Amino acid sequence: MEFNFRTIATSFVIILATSANAQTQTYKVSGTVNDSNGKAVELATVSLNNDLVTSTVAGGRFVLSNVPKGTYTYKVTFVGYQTVTGTLTVNADRTVNVTLNELGLQLNDVVVTAKQVQMGSKSVVGEDAIRHIQPKSVSDILQLVPGNLTENPNLNKLSQARIREIDDDDKNNALGTGVVVDGTPLSNNANLQALSPTRYGANSGTQSDGMNEQTTAGQGADLRTVSAGNIESIEVVRGIPGVEYGNLTSGLVVVKTKSGRTPWEAKVQADPFSKLVFAGKGFALKGGGAMNFSVDWSQSLGDTRRHYLGYDRITATAGYSNRWGGLSFNLKGSFYSNINNRKQDAQYQEQDLHYKNKNIGARLSANGSWSSSESFITRIDYNLSAQVSKSSDEHYDLISNPDGVITDVREAGMHEAMFKNKSYHSEYRIAGLPINVYAQLVANKYVSIGGNNHTTFKLGAEYTYDANKGNGLTFDMANPPQAMGAQTLRPRAFKDIPALHTLSGFFSDKLSLALGTTRTDVEAGVRVSNLFLNADKSGGNSGMFVAEPRVNASVNLLNKHNNSLFDDLSITGGFGLSNKMPTLLYLYPDNVYYDNVSLAKYGDAEKNRLALVSTDVIYNTTNPNLRPAHSRKWEAGLSFRMGHVSGFVTYFNERHTHEFGFSSQLYWANYTKYEVPATATDPVYNATTGDVTYIYNNVKTTATKTAMTDMYTWGRPSNNSRSLKHGIEYGLDLGTFKPLRTSLNINGAWFHVSRTEEQTSLNYINRNYDYVAVMPSGYGTVKDRVNTTFRFITHIPAVRMIFTTSVQVVWYDGERMVYNDNSGCARTRTVNYQGRDYLAVAPIGYYDRKGQYTLWQPQMANDATLGLMLQRYQTYAFKKDVVKPWALLNFRFTKEIGKIAELSFTANNFTNTRKWHTNKHTLAKRQLYPDMYFGAELKVKL
Repeated sequence: MEFNFRTIATSFVIILATSANAQTQTYKVSGTVNDSNGKAVELATVSLNNDLVTSTVAGGRFVLSNVPKGTYTYKVTFVGYQTVTGTLTVNADRTVNVTLNELGLQLNDVVVTAKQVQMGSKSVVGEDAIRHIQPKSVSDILQLVPGNLTENPNLNKLSQARIREIDDDDKNNALGTGVVVDGTPLSNNANLQALSPTRYGANSGTQSDGMNEQTTAGQGADLRTVSAGNIESIEVVRGIPGVEYGNLTSGLVVVKTKSGRTPWEAKVQADPFSKLVFAGKGFALKGGGAMNFSVDWSQSLGDTRRHYLGYDRITATAGYSNRWGGLSFNLKGSFYSNINNRKQDAQYQEQDLHYKNKNIGARLSANGSWSSSESFITRIDYNLSAQVSKSSDEHYDLISNPDGVITDVREAGMHEAMFKNKSYHSEYRIAGLPINVYAQLVANKYVSIGGNNHTTFKLGAEYTYDANKGNGLTFDMANPPQAMGAQTLRPRAFKDIPALHTLSGFFSDKLSLALGTTRTDVEAGVRVSNLFLNADKSGGNSGMFVAEPRVNASVNLLNKHNNSLFDDLSITGGFGLSNKMPTLLYLYPDNVYYDNVSLAKYGDAEKNRLALVSTDVIYNTTNPNLRPAHSRKWEAGLSFRMGHVSGFVTYFNERHTHEFGFSSQLYWANYTKYEVPATATDPVYNATTGDVTYIYNNVKTTATKTAMTDMYTWGRPSNNSRSLKHGIEYGLDLGTFKPLRTSLNINGAWFHVSRTEEQTSLNYINRNYDYVAVMPSGYGTVKDRVNTTFRFITHIPAVRMIFTTSVQVVWYDGERMVYNDNSGCARTRTVNYQGRDYLAVAPIGYYDRKGQYTLWQPQMANDATLGLMLQRYQTYAFKKDVVKPWALLNFRFTKEIGKIAELSFTANNFTNTRKWHTNKHTLAKRQLYPDMYFGAELKVKL
């Protein structure tokens, strides 16, 4: 680790030293930024070539010192105002005065779709597009990304970011999607809200009562914790992110919240199932700088008849921003809480059942940059943040069919136990207190290499701390949750689990070079990270190290200087490796407890009762071979612009391996069974000899002992799946047809996703069967989807109105199961069982009760007993199911009423089309169209 950091640092110094002579002559660029009314705009961002950056101070003034000679593209941005760009040649001190126009529908250029940045495959969604969508959650905004389908706003279910995905329930895609808010990654690494990972995986409950639908253990961050009403812009990186971003595999969502002076803004959103109230304001302070705040409350009812399925949320944000000379400083804090967290219903009350999900959290971050005219380094960026949340899952239930005998021991061996043969109430609580601390420091060096050629070097270091200080799983051991089997539960404190420490370093170079009349842009770098672990508690694993090279490039072939047709024609491409480190849930699973009843002698009198339980404990449940989830991406694309017409197409290829999950492990429990007559009296257990004596017919007798062996399975964290993806993303903007004031924007994608098991699995039939089969890897699904969204956007600036009619067409939707070997050949073969043909997959071997492993032989399939281990499927199970093309109509409308009010309306599936698809093989049905949805928003600005 130390060697890598020293190597990077040494290379950085050498490169800078050799390039220093290329820019000995520098100049000053200064100016002012005002709004259209002539009022100075403080804290506006001013950048040259996106690398020399500063912000305005009191009076709207800005100064960029040490600007090398050259030609620059300058950009001025400020929340609530239209971005201004231009070209500037610097060969002397220059002055630039900029006027910003307030965003509004009176402007001719209003963008309500995602802008495509082809290098790196990025979709940028600005303020106009966000307010046109009327989002309740950040995930609602992601529907503008190519390939994503329209979903009705819904706060009742988890809201998570997914990139280039067909399945909505793939946890690894959400876990591998980084979410960064104002420079701070949202961390879910210390989330341990799971009842028992070794038995139930990442579930926080054992029943389908909705409790599991609110936990994000082992998944990505819940986007409902970020207020959508205070967002200035969102950038979605579908391709290869820069090396300053780490601990991700699927993609990246970068959220920028509002800062600086903004008007009072209050809005109300309502639809048949939910309502939301928001208020926010940005104040310019007399001493310089600005403060921002916002607060919102929302309530969402998935079913108005069942309020217990609803979700109430409150979020609040506050921030302070200022600049003192070369130092910029931003302090931002946020709070969130779900406030309707107790789930009760008349039916639940009849069942003596209720549960509660509580999630309260806060984030505080300080970030900014420092630059000095006397410094060799162009700019130093810093970020320091802390996140904490309090999570609680409580479950209260009537155990009407108890196990009969329970124990609270934690040591292996034979123990006297307690009878529990009458119904009782049980309550358990999972209390988590995840904490995250994040720090990043980045040095930037801008070097001009003549004309408008330039390069920017970055050298950064990053530290992350993740821990959970919660009490964990607690319950009354005399009234345990229903075990329903030999594997039972024990309380577990999360605060005893070691914390995660991750140290990272990165180096990159972004080069922009003109070659004749063309231009090439290349950004390349490498990131190295080390996760430090407690070797004593992680199976001897002291850490995980990864190195991640990444590169993106864009080559402009044609432009207005070398042809008369294309304003721009460029090819782009990229390649990158990235990794997601395991979370606490996978690194430190709970112990496994098996409680086998050896004796349950019950009598009317206390002296005639004796219960014995043989407890086995598996302490070593960690996986020493666990690795980070790994992603390899490459892509190639083409983009063009001809006047007002522009478009892009990108082919991508992604290989995601070592994805996280839990794999079954086999355990042989050896215990003793005692035989005592039901009418016997005075049973006594002798722990020294292991004998049980009793009185029967006035004779003291020693109980007969029988040696028992049972086979059980439990779940060990593992890298048990992989996802192979490729496809094409595309977009076309045909510009505005002026007579109708309407433009047509088209985007879509073809996604091919193959998701299969990466490891062998166990086929555990039941505890009475003498064998457990080891099945080969390769089971999974292959899905394809081709969709296009046509957006007809009519904008009438004179009346400050815009409306969008979208037609979402799914041209092809196919899915099939596969069970293939590594070469892609099917493992299935046709067999006849009880007079019917099936497709079957043979195991690679099996274990018996003695622990002996036997390799599978083909002739074993004909044995009446061994043949049961064949994994049988219906003959149609692996046939492809294809959905006929279908189209969805949506509508969005926004009207500004002067400068003080705005009315918006949205309608999804406004034709109320109802269509179900029936799988012709399995006859299973699924709904294609979302339910008809209408929503409205009223906003007032002062």
